[in-house]
Amino acid sequence: MPSTVLHAMDYPALTLGHGTPSKRTLDLVDLTVHVYGLDEIRGSSRPLSVIIASHGRCNSVKNMHFFAVGLLGELRRLDRKGARERTHDALVVTLDHRNHGARLKNRTANLAFDQNPMHLADMAATVFGAVQDHQLVIEFLPVYLFPNDERVVDRWMATGISLGGNTVWRLLAEEPRISVGVPIIGLPPDSFVKYLSARAVSAGLQLAPPTFPASLRPWMERRATPGAYAGKKILTLHGAGDELVPYRHGQDDIRAVLAAAEAEGDVEIWVQDGVGHICSPEMLGRAAQWFWRWGLSEAKAAA
Repeated sequence: MPSTVLHAMDYPALTLGHGTPSKRTLDLVDLTVHVYGLDEIRGSSRPLSVIIASHGRCNSVKNMHFFAVGLLGELRRLDRKGARERTHDALVVTLDHRNHGARLKNRTANLAFDQNPMHLADMAATVFGAVQDHQLVIEFLPVYLFPNDERVVDRWMATGISLGGNTVWRLLAEEPRISVGVPIIGLPPDSFVKYLSARAVSAGLQLAPPTFPASLRPWMERRATPGAYAGKKILTLHGAGDELVPYRHGQDDIRAVLAAAEAEGDVEIWVQDGVGHICSPEMLGRAAQWFWRWGLSEAKAAA
């Protein structure tokens, strides 16, 4: 690993130099979502893929604007490149996690053990709620966007950073409608207790009540069911210097998902040297390539 590790997130760099696409903000009852790219596909009759992109702990949807700009820009660039045939149009959707951004009610609940002894429970509840919010988007966004059945969403995909990455992993394990996922600096459900327990121990806490009550264990320790990831297309991205959500705490579980993949290339792991707990422009570029390959295009027919 290089002696210098990049730890500071540079959100504006995630635009990758692309121009800003159209953005529409709407409320699914009380859940505010931002939809990028709607104007650009107006008049198209292709099937529609939607990528839900979620932010990290102590962050907000505001910084995911740069991520959405870069992701859609890269997808347009890959389309222009012409190496594959486009099959689907794409939208990117962003939203605040519960108790974040415009939904913030209790700042302490987002903090780690050094300032919040309920960190384990708060993290679990936030991920649980995030999965529900993603499912709300999947169920009802088409209703609000296309009330006259103008378009059909036939493919749902997800990506997220840190807390968002943990959420994507859980969606991949539990939500059959998420077919393609790119968790970034996050770990699968089977690793959740491992890395948060290590965080508790490093803070001098015991893995016992009230830090880890018995009532929390059923959800925290629930393992993915056999075959949960079957057929899913998963690219998991990590920083080699990440000590907040270390890849080593999830390495065995992620490799087990890789080993159980139905086909070669269904699951890929990329660990970037010289990078800590951040989403780098290179990670975003790889995410775009993954979504383009598995959710928006197909190989061109031989001439």
